Amino acid sequence: MGETYLYFESNDLTQLPNTSTQDYNNLRRLHLANNNLTNIQINQLPKNLEYLDIRNNNITSLDPNVASFLLERKDNISVEQSGIYWKCNCNNTSLLNYLKLKEKEEDYDDYMYHEINSRVNFHHIKGPCPESCTCCVNGYEDQFIINCTSKALETFPTLPNKILGEPSLLLDNNLIETLSTSSLRNSTLRELHLKHNSLTHIHLDQLPSNLRVLDIRQNNFTGLDDDVTQFISKLSKVQLSENPWQCSCKFIQFLAHLKKVNFTEYQAALRRCSGQEYCPELCICCKEDESQRFIINCSNLGLPEMPAELPITENATLLFENNNLQTLDNSTKIIGLNQLKELHLRYNNLTKIEVLPKNIQFLDIRNNSLTILNESVREFLTQKSNMSSLTIFISGNNWICHCKEIRFFRFTKNLAENIKDLCKTECHDSRLFVSLEEIDLCPEKIPRYVIYFTSFIMLSCLLSFLQCFWKSIVMWLYEKRLFLKLTTRLEKGTETKYDCFLAYCHKDSHLVSEYVERLEHGRNRLRLCFYERDWLAGEPIPDCICHSVENSKCIVILMTKNFLKSVWGRLEFRLALHATSKDLYKRLIVIIYPGVENFDELDGELNSYLKLNTYLIRNDTNFWNKLIYTLPHKIINEDEDIEMINIEH
Repeated sequence: MGETYLYFESNDLTQLPNTSTQDYNNLRRLHLANNNLTNIQINQLPKNLEYLDIRNNNITSLDPNVASFLLERKDNISVEQSGIYWKCNCNNTSLLNYLKLKEKEEDYDDYMYHEINSRVNFHHIKGPCPESCTCCVNGYEDQFIINCTSKALETFPTLPNKILGEPSLLLDNNLIETLSTSSLRNSTLRELHLKHNSLTHIHLDQLPSNLRVLDIRQNNFTGLDDDVTQFISKLSKVQLSENPWQCSCKFIQFLAHLKKVNFTEYQAALRRCSGQEYCPELCICCKEDESQRFIINCSNLGLPEMPAELPITENATLLFENNNLQTLDNSTKIIGLNQLKELHLRYNNLTKIEVLPKNIQFLDIRNNSLTILNESVREFLTQKSNMSSLTIFISGNNWICHCKEIRFFRFTKNLAENIKDLCKTECHDSRLFVSLEEIDLCPEKIPRYVIYFTSFIMLSCLLSFLQCFWKSIVMWLYEKRLFLKLTTRLEKGTETKYDCFLAYCHKDSHLVSEYVERLEHGRNRLRLCFYERDWLAGEPIPDCICHSVENSKCIVILMTKNFLKSVWGRLEFRLALHATSKDLYKRLIVIIYPGVENFDELDGELNSYLKLNTYLIRNDTNFWNKLIYTLPHKIINEDEDIEMINIEH
């Protein structure tokens, strides 16, 4: 027979027959595209096969024997596998090697003289494996590995964001200097192995958010940013060793993490920047890049005392803020204390300081419970300020400011240029240091006779003032309703219907409203009587006048030019005068208005009264105080609701 080709495309074939007949073995081309094949065994392939088309089937892997068979006959057998998404086990090296060969094949069929697609796609990435890398499944189907180890790669391989399963990317032993910045943060990678590359820096957006394992050993890292440190601290496994880590203070959060997870590497970092490996337990040591200060950071740990030993190095600074340190006395024995140039002790509970580092150049004791600095400490700081630059902060303490501690006050004044927060420093009684002088703390004693004499003069002046203005003061207090029990006059006589009867000429009716407003509606709330409102129509005027005078405690006469010309006005005056002469508790109050000046022109009875009795002048600036105090006194509850009569029409 000649060459035999079998076309069995686009059917529902699920597996090849297990046969070894001569005719089947003589098949040269086997076209099986677009079926439902899931696997192929070695005994299912024709022995003389030269072409195999398994495109668009459900095959995800090949038996190692089949892969070896194809690999051995790679020059004699052409295989088309487009549309297949491989799940190749990492132990199936034959299949892996064969697929590598397929990726390098030319896309051309010598038999059919047409182009073929040799692209090898993988199920987990829905596409080809990155160039130079190997993609396979390790152990179980979800553990997908992209192995690019030892490929001399200089750039990060291009990968899709979404990779199925539990993907791991192995990039050990390459020449990569930086990671990809193209959405790597959104990648589904779970493991990232970067051992032995040339990486110097890594950003948070270069780390997949779902990452669980990170290996960056044997690179050129000197430190990691805070956000990266926070991220890797939550990973299940991180390998950081064999990097040239530096103890720069800009990486202090990373140094704290490194000390916790890999103490040996932390010691190496210290050795690189300070020449020694020691840092107190719980504290973090680092070196500032610009100032070259070696920082021993023991802040915010709630420590009751300072470390017993400090690193002995130049330009050392101890940060011991926000702890529970109470004393720094002569019994304090700390190795390396005298090497310190800066001592930060803010927010502790310090009550006593007796010893300070001999090389001190900066002292911060703000926000403690100090009340005084003893003489030896003051002398030491004064000496240091004269010899070198010295900076001190002392505010937020309970400094005692009185004459017994005047020397401490003088110390602060003498070192005002060194104490940078003196303008904010307060005494225990909240007085500012800068507002005080020595005389404020130690005032001169004043002789007793000067005090007695001054007191006598002041008392005499007060009594003279009260004598001269007593009446005006009482009137004012009463008008303002103040101290009513002292200023209110006890009214005698029988109770009447009205407190006051206003007598005036009918031509002066416009004057009544201000009396109603001030006396009835005001604070005193007096009951007024005047003819326009309170007299009954049809009653004889003389009877109304008599009735109003008898039923009022006082009679107020508005003495105007019109009143003097009025017959009824004169009758009101005479009746009022007669009533007051009969009732000693009834008062007659005359108010003189402008225009009434010459009393000699008045009739004899009115003239005699005004010459022998006092009266009020309407234009007096203190008129209302005098009038209100002269009228009947009443103690009124301010909360009472009293019905007021509106006289406006």
